[in-house]
Amino acid sequence: MKKIIVVVLVLAFALSFVACGKGDALTVAIDDTYPPMEYVNEDGELVGFDIDMAKALGEEMGVEIEFISTGWDGIFAGLAADQYDCIISSVSITKDRMPNMDFTNPYLANGQVIMVNPADSSIATMADLTGKQVGVQFETTADYAAQKVYEEVGFEIVAFDDMTVCLTAMKAGQIDCIVADMAVAIDAVMKDSDAFMVSSVALTNEPIAIAVNKGNTKLVDDLNKALAAISDNGTLSEISIKHLSADYTQNIDTELR
Repeated sequence: MKKIIVVVLVLAFALSFVACGKGDALTVAIDDTYPPMEYVNEDGELVGFDIDMAKALGEEMGVEIEFISTGWDGIFAGLAADQYDCIISSVSITKDRMPNMDFTNPYLANGQVIMVNPADSSIATMADLTGKQVGVQFETTADYAAQKVYEEVGFEIVAFDDMTVCLTAMKAGQIDCIVADMAVAIDAVMKDSDAFMVSSVALTNEPIAIAVNKGNTKLVDDLNKALAAISDNGTLSEISIKHLSADYTQNIDTELR
């Protein structure tokens, strides 16, 4: 009987860490080329909205956070292959993604918007994209949204592997505008209002959440509890204000469109 009890205790101990996958560490995939959400600053430090939030979640959950820098083009395949526990990297909830992965509750309002030069008043509607060179980050929801609009409006999609390169290209006049996450657009305007402005055209509404491998309900539940805690105590709002100069974490529109 004692041997059976020992075995049961060992199994219970092991299962207590299944949610995070690697003992008391939560492995988190990020694409660190996406300011202000996750990027490497001039001092070589990993910083951004999602970085601060992930650390706050780790403190709430009592686990260490291990960030794994991953290219966006392979980030979801890595999740499916259990190379990390979750993705905290400005992941939009979309109808196309929902069958392939699970999501926490959204933590940031988001949609695909169009960035233009403040001196350019030529883009006020979707139809005004006709003939334009439109920059996107490759295989992001911005890319997919632009492709859907392209079916109705003729323009050139110019895809970049790195959002920072995309922004530089627009400043250099190599592209006319950029489709990007709302947070990225806000950050670009905050840093250089002479070069960037958010137009009145919004392509989608797709709030941001944490992506978890399909069926890992324990981790989703644990993350949701931690998200609720840092929302209730004001930490999440403080992170939003720090990186976006306003709180976009409350009263999030969850209707996907």
